[in-house]
Amino acid sequence: MTPRQRVLSVYAGKEPDQVPLLLDLSHWYKANYKIPFDLTGFKGVDQKLVELHKQLQVVSYVEMGSFFDLYFDDDSISDKAWTDSAGVYHRKVSTPLGSLEEERVFADVSYSYNIKKHLIESVNDFEIIAYIMDRYKVKPRWDRYQMWLDALGELGVIYCQLPYSGLGYLISRNFGVENTCMAMFDAPDRVKNLIDSINACNLRILDAIIDGPFEILFISDNFDSNVQNPNMFNEYSRSYYTEVARRVHAKGKFLAVHVDGEMKGCLKTFAHCGIDCIDAATPAPMFALTPQQARAEAGNDIILSGGIPATIFGAGATDEEFENCVCQWLETRHTSYKLFMAAGDQVPPDAPWHKIEMLPKLVEKYGKY
Repeated sequence: MTPRQRVLSVYAGKEPDQVPLLLDLSHWYKANYKIPFDLTGFKGVDQKLVELHKQLQVVSYVEMGSFFDLYFDDDSISDKAWTDSAGVYHRKVSTPLGSLEEERVFADVSYSYNIKKHLIESVNDFEIIAYIMDRYKVKPRWDRYQMWLDALGELGVIYCQLPYSGLGYLISRNFGVENTCMAMFDAPDRVKNLIDSINACNLRILDAIIDGPFEILFISDNFDSNVQNPNMFNEYSRSYYTEVARRVHAKGKFLAVHVDGEMKGCLKTFAHCGIDCIDAATPAPMFALTPQQARAEAGNDIILSGGIPATIFGAGATDEEFENCVCQWLETRHTSYKLFMAAGDQVPPDAPWHKIEMLPKLVEKYGKY
């Protein structure tokens, strides 16, 4: 089987010849090749990144930009982004109701942009965000998708990404954990109304792209069950995830959710929502669950994609620790073949190249059925 065939066979409910291997090398690549970090995303195929995946013969699946554009047909609304002379990234949204601005500052250590100023600063800004969400228009850009697929060939299983869910939009990016939680107590109706507005916008985006050429839809909420607890999820997100899964499945496609945090307590919930794959599933020692415990909580029907914490993939762990971590994850294939080998999120910038090269060999050695 080819790498692409392995991934798609697992989604389709068929056991492959070995555990599929997927990697997100984009962050590692940018940091180690000193590629400027463009927060507006890829505009075309990055051939060097493609060549890295070809060199390793591993599937590339995310971080290829957006396959649709959002725009307004109302000249009174604008959404602009730029980086100033001091290196600070700005995004400014202007509407007849007022303007909001986000600021982010680049950090050399993590090779990423930290949030200096959230786009939303108080519940009084919610009306502006809702105004925007209600007026977004969608233009599919399958030309971008096809360029990446042509470049990657049998190494490409390209996930098409929806924007953050309403709760993820607030907590993970635009308002912050503390502000969002406080607003839930101080202004619960306003929080619920804004989250519903964002989720409704996302469903309109989904309807505009649902017939596109992709096989897997991706929601990258950076979910963490320590932050988005069960009561919060049930109140603000369960019905949304369930509806997205229903619409995707009706078209014969699949749904993956990016957890990238503590997965204890949320795996069974996601399975009940109809989600097909947990991406960035990160076990101990970074988070609470061992690979076997994660499988037990998730059940046997949902794909667990991940397995290698950044602390093990990075330079701070030995090769022996790395190999042991990989083997523990691969061992769960005997419980369920709904398993992908991947980094717990992205390959970290400090991962030694020789460890990355080890991974395909380890999967071939220990991951066959």
